[in-house]
Amino acid sequence: MEFLKVWGLLAVIVLVGFLITYQYVGAPPPKVVRIATGANNGAYYTFAQEYARLLASDGITLEVVPTAGSVENLELLKSGEVSLALIQGGSATRDDKERLQSLGSLFLEPVWIFVRRQSVKRFLELKGNRVSVGIAGSGTHLLATQLLSAAGITETNTQLIREETTQAIDSLSNGKIDAAFFVASPEAPIIRKLFAAPAVELLNFDRAAAYGRWFPFLTPVTLSEGVIDLQQNIPDHDTPLVAASANLAARRDLNASLIPAVLNAVTRVHQAGGVLEHKRQFPSVDFADLPLNEDARRYLINGPSFLFRWLPYGTAVLLDRLKILVLPLLALLLPLFKIAPPLYTWRIRSKIYKWYAAVREVESSIQEEKVSGDAASLINRLSELDRQVASVSVPLSYAAELYHLRLHIRFLQEKLQS
Repeated sequence: MEFLKVWGLLAVIVLVGFLITYQYVGAPPPKVVRIATGANNGAYYTFAQEYARLLASDGITLEVVPTAGSVENLELLKSGEVSLALIQGGSATRDDKERLQSLGSLFLEPVWIFVRRQSVKRFLELKGNRVSVGIAGSGTHLLATQLLSAAGITETNTQLIREETTQAIDSLSNGKIDAAFFVASPEAPIIRKLFAAPAVELLNFDRAAAYGRWFPFLTPVTLSEGVIDLQQNIPDHDTPLVAASANLAARRDLNASLIPAVLNAVTRVHQAGGVLEHKRQFPSVDFADLPLNEDARRYLINGPSFLFRWLPYGTAVLLDRLKILVLPLLALLLPLFKIAPPLYTWRIRSKIYKWYAAVREVESSIQEEKVSGDAASLINRLSELDRQVASVSVPLSYAAELYHLRLHIRFLQEKLQS
């Protein structure tokens, strides 16, 4: 019983300390997260649906929000309407870089320039033609106007048409325009549709290396012959292109516990690589268009932490959040564990020592020779004390002290009887 009283008291103290410290633990990750993508017929939207499917197994609902493109995605991020967004490399402004962060680059997106067959052979020949540059607010429009402007092609000398992807494909096939810019993954359905169009062909991006130097967020790549379709030999020759990197952007206030789950999902989707990427090249810390989140950097370089590698996500999150309590609890537990044994010893011995007051009172009476007519009553009193002491329950390790007390009582009884 004394054991339970002592250790129960300490357990209550520890529990109260735990509850007080728990108030300073960060908030748990939200169960619902929103991600801005792009048009619902694009690769961003398709990939986000895959992320949502994988995150559902961790109890996280990812709401996929279709948008006009990267520029709108960045605005939605800054306004707080979404927590995550897929953005095209080169889309972020200085203000975006101060207010947002990247969780890594995911894959390469070539800049595709499809033209009417036999109409344009070089990039500079786009000047004076009808060129579709994507709708305002899209990453395609932003990047296309940057590339054209660098070559001296502007609205003053070229008809730049703002129209969405499917409309641009129809306009190009019907001869209403001469060329159209697209920024998309090679696996995107629109790219395969364009390659299948009989009146359309892909323009070689000449001087790709030079554009890569002028625009650091672009990477010169080569689309190998037959890599899109071996049977149809699409494309029918090696084609130089430039590619931007797709980035996963996030708000700076994103709950850190979400990052392992999100990066686990995007890793499973993108680590296999593709037409332009090597296996396990992505997700990557390279090509990031925004400042890279430090937790994401550690994950991408070293992999998930011990907790998230071996435990279910919910359990790992709980333990990861509670690790902040370890030092305060140790600071509380160490002195308590030092106090507990002597406190327990004192509690047990106090059950024995409290009877010595009555024993010493009798002994004092004997020493002062005040027992002339009271010897019998003192003997009876000692007998009663012995019966009460005999009913005291103590652990075996303290039984010797209890028997010493009874021997002292018996000694006084014999002394009085003599």
